Amino acid sequence: MSRGIKDIKKDILDQFRAIEGEENDTLPETWLVEEYLPFLNGYEKKDFEKAIKQLAAKGFVKYEMKGAIPRLKLTEKGANLIH
Repeated sequence: MSRGIKDIKKDILDQFRAIEGEENDTLPETWLVEEYLPFLNGYEKKDFEKAIKQLAAKGFVKYEMKGAIPRLKLTEKGANLIH
């Protein structure tokens, strides 16, 4: 079953919850590279990009590209959402 944008956004926020993320905490790159992105198909990888852009547009995360891997940082608004 394919993961949609909504599922991917939930996965990202759930991972921040799992690490008990606070404002300015960064999602572990190893989680993205080793445990999450390799298991997404081509369509889901495109949806992943859309999902992080939507989370950023709503002010929950900030992101920058570090090579091919996005660096996701939790904002104050995002921290308030997950706690």
